[in-house]
Amino acid sequence: MYPPRPRRGRLAGEMRRRVAAMIAVLGIAGIPAVSDAAQRSAAAAMHVAVKPATGSTKSHFAVSFRAGVKTGLSGSLDRSYRVTAGTTKRAGCKSSVSAPTPASAQGATVKATLSPGGQSVWCAGSYHGQVWLYQSVRCGPPADIACPQIEIRPEVVGTFGFRVTRG
Repeated sequence: MYPPRPRRGRLAGEMRRRVAAMIAVLGIAGIPAVSDAAQRSAAAAMHVAVKPATGSTKSHFAVSFRAGVKTGLSGSLDRSYRVTAGTTKRAGCKSSVSAPTPASAQGATVKATLSPGGQSVWCAGSYHGQVWLYQSVRCGPPADIACPQIEIRPEVVGTFGFRVTRG
């Protein structure tokens, strides 16, 4: 009448333990994201400075801001800032750039230099830039426990602009 019930042996028990471990890791991974919500909302309003505000096609632009959160590896959470900028794409010149930043303490001044690189030159025009906060969960030992490599969606925490003139 009814199909026979499948046998639940050692493999089923192991699978239940692994699923439970994965759920626990996911729950624990969410705690830092929830507990840092207040810090991130403050970081979203961070002031970003750029020097010089206007430069030539060969200028190097120094971007600086105060870190809203500690970056680097802290427990199982790995955080970093990345600075990006771009303008309208044109042939023969650099229209976008991205630069990582070093690990920093909360409240420390973070600096990144944006340059066209190599033999390139900037495209003339107005560049719009963003400071991005990247966060991901890193797992450690024991290696036999299932570990989801979770990356939290990057967040823009600051914006800035600079201008490049011909010459």
